[in-house]
Amino acid sequence: MSELLEFFRTETVGAAAETLDFWLNECSLDEAPTIEEVKLWRDELDKRGGKFIRLSTICQKWLDEEIQ
Repeated sequence: MSELLEFFRTETVGAAAETLDFWLNECSLDEAPTIEEVKLWRDELDKRGGKFIRLSTICQKWLDEEIQ
């Protein structure tokens, strides 16, 4: 999944949003990201700022639900 981290570092907000939606909501359970992976994605998206903050927030909501 390190390829995905690099993807979130470099892609446009639209491409990142579409990919994030797939990994958090649509992929099969055996392909689902780990909590640690989503934390890395969240942090990277947060660093990018601007429109990426919304995506960082989506990651945090997913984490909040998974950790409960």
